Amino acid sequence: MASLGSLAWRGSAGLAVLLFAMFFDVLFAPGNRVLGSLGTDLATQFLFWRDFGFRELANGHIALWNPHIFAGAPYFGGMQAALLYPPNWLFLVLPLVPAVNWTIVVNAWLLGTFAFLWAMRRGLHPLAAFTAAALLTFCTPHFLHIYAGHLTNLATMAWAPLLFLAIDEWFRSRKFGWCLLGMLAVAMQLLAGHPQYVFYTAIAAGGYSLVRLATEDGGGRLRTAAGLLSIHPGGALLAAAQLVAGLQATQETIRGRRLPFQFVAEFDFPPENFLTSVAPGFFGNVQFYWGKGHLWEASLFIGVVGLALALYGMRKGQTPGKLALLWTIAMTLVLALGDNTPLLRLLYEYVPGFDRFRATAKFVFLTALPLVLFAGIGLDRILRSQALEARMIWAAGAAALALCLAALAVHLVDWQLVMLSLWSSGKVMRSLSMYGNPALVAQSQEFASLSLWIAGITLAVAAGVAAWLRAEPRRMALWLGCLAVAEVFFVARVNRDSFEFSQVTVPYFGDAARRGADPYRILNPSNPNAAMSTGQFEVWGDDPGVTPRYAEFIAWSQGLNPERATQFIRFRNSHPLLKMVRLRYATKWADYRTVVFEVAEPPMTRLALLGSYRVIGDRDAIFRAMGAEAFDPRREVILEKEPEPRPQAAHSPGNAEIVREGTDFLEIDAVVGTPCILLVTDAWAPSWRATALTGSSQQRYEVMPANYALRGIPLGAGKHRLRLEYAPSAYAMGWWISATAWLAWFACWVPAWRGLHPAPEGRHA
Repeated sequence: MASLGSLAWRGSAGLAVLLFAMFFDVLFAPGNRVLGSLGTDLATQFLFWRDFGFRELANGHIALWNPHIFAGAPYFGGMQAALLYPPNWLFLVLPLVPAVNWTIVVNAWLLGTFAFLWAMRRGLHPLAAFTAAALLTFCTPHFLHIYAGHLTNLATMAWAPLLFLAIDEWFRSRKFGWCLLGMLAVAMQLLAGHPQYVFYTAIAAGGYSLVRLATEDGGGRLRTAAGLLSIHPGGALLAAAQLVAGLQATQETIRGRRLPFQFVAEFDFPPENFLTSVAPGFFGNVQFYWGKGHLWEASLFIGVVGLALALYGMRKGQTPGKLALLWTIAMTLVLALGDNTPLLRLLYEYVPGFDRFRATAKFVFLTALPLVLFAGIGLDRILRSQALEARMIWAAGAAALALCLAALAVHLVDWQLVMLSLWSSGKVMRSLSMYGNPALVAQSQEFASLSLWIAGITLAVAAGVAAWLRAEPRRMALWLGCLAVAEVFFVARVNRDSFEFSQVTVPYFGDAARRGADPYRILNPSNPNAAMSTGQFEVWGDDPGVTPRYAEFIAWSQGLNPERATQFIRFRNSHPLLKMVRLRYATKWADYRTVVFEVAEPPMTRLALLGSYRVIGDRDAIFRAMGAEAFDPRREVILEKEPEPRPQAAHSPGNAEIVREGTDFLEIDAVVGTPCILLVTDAWAPSWRATALTGSSQQRYEVMPANYALRGIPLGAGKHRLRLEYAPSAYAMGWWISATAWLAWFACWVPAWRGLHPAPEGRHA
């Protein structure tokens, strides 16, 4: 019999073959095709995010600040940079497009491999374990995020099965090495860059562990609980270089704010979308989805055959922690429903973390995780049985017939009324005009019916195979496993998309990419993050990492309530004070094309020396003063406390210039005749510091908010040489914590590894 290690390699190699079959044309064919869809987050955010960060890293520099969007914002601490996530180091050796494609495939392979190992360690037959792993890899709660270009989501998901494997093995053996492995999984999730999936995975793993701890016999519960409680703190210490900087950046951006409940409640899992567990195309595919939310978060399809196997595994399988697995499915489903139950409001009000994220539908991935394991358990049960019970086959046949009848019934319904009822919920992303188009309504009805027909026929084929090979369970299991994998593979393939990198167009703004004393800003609402690749400077951006003051200022400029400012702002006008953040060019949609125009107000310079100032301590009062016709930001600055030294009004206080700069710093020389405020027309954040350089007449500088959202530095009369730098205090501390934690981890891992023996021979579900 092959060893567990040999079987693991074979399983991971089999998953690699399936992934290469899925992505061969993009991975190996010539050209610059990118996996994902042109209109999703990959094309508007992650391509440029990766390009900027790893270009800087290749030059030996970790970019802490991103000067290209939002008039400047934290970068490394924004978590989604994911510069420290090992698979992302492919961006250092490959061009941007192949690096994106290969990291997607590598993370999908890791997800499947860890799921295979998890199932194998539970004693499942290799065929059953491989089937479970393939179902997870190609199921819609995971795979559709490739269409959406969610690089951080995919990377964070990949490590969830390894965490559950470590928890299971800790329960089985009480060997601390498994806790260390769990810490590694948590650390990789944190480094992968999607805190919400880390949070949700921790909830699912915590609920699973609590039920196992409460229901399993035997002593040592205190020791077991201690080991479980060490996993997430240990992982946090390992990832502290990223996490600590992230926590500080969170406090400096709108991520640190409590989100409005209406915002949190967006994109929950719609109850009607349970239909997608059997008919993934009932509400359309990813190209035209007319249901609530986004299909990549509102679909729970592990295959009709996979679901049937999972139900059989739940009923007949005997596996460690079965009740805990069932609890995890129920718990994550209820949490995914979000505002469809009263629970979300209670969690929002009383449980830390639930008021920081939206899209609770993301929990469905953590529903799929134990579901596919049960599918493997069901297949394993068939493999080890003498014959499948006839009533199970009859039940599958009856379900197949019900699906076919439902496909016929779809044509008896007023489909436009069905579609409009969903649109009226306010949670649909399509315009009303699409729901009034008779051709589209008819097409949607046909697609829903076809999806049910396919489900019914597939299940009927599975029932037929089971009846035909009832006396030969091993052959039956092989056929059912192949059918289950083929089904999810097919659905994944028809929902796979790619685009040419050249299609990511950026409107031309002239010589906006030049780096000089006064680089002006642009406003390209359709694709603001592109500035990170072109070298331009944007007024806005696409990320929750915008500083609160800047978001409030922009919201106020657009006539919105600053109190409700988020990263989502629709620009309605070119407010005169946008000159204060150096806006020169903007785009608009006219005559079916993007038109670039120059704004009426000429932009301010990057540095300004101002002698006139006012002190106003209240935000709304500052905005009222700035909105007054008499306010001129070229002549006057509004501060929130008395500066030291106090400026003196002068017609021309002096001059200032930038002599050297990088992403995180400016070195400035200034000569002033009278005390004044040096106004830097970039976004302020608490971690900006100014230090005197050799030859400066002033030894101490303070960086304070100016005009609410920008940076002001009081200067005395004389010659100044100073370095203005984004220097978060937590950054160095995080590296020291991580270095110490990794040394301790390796010191414990080396002896612990020798004690992690394979699971006992013959152990099975």
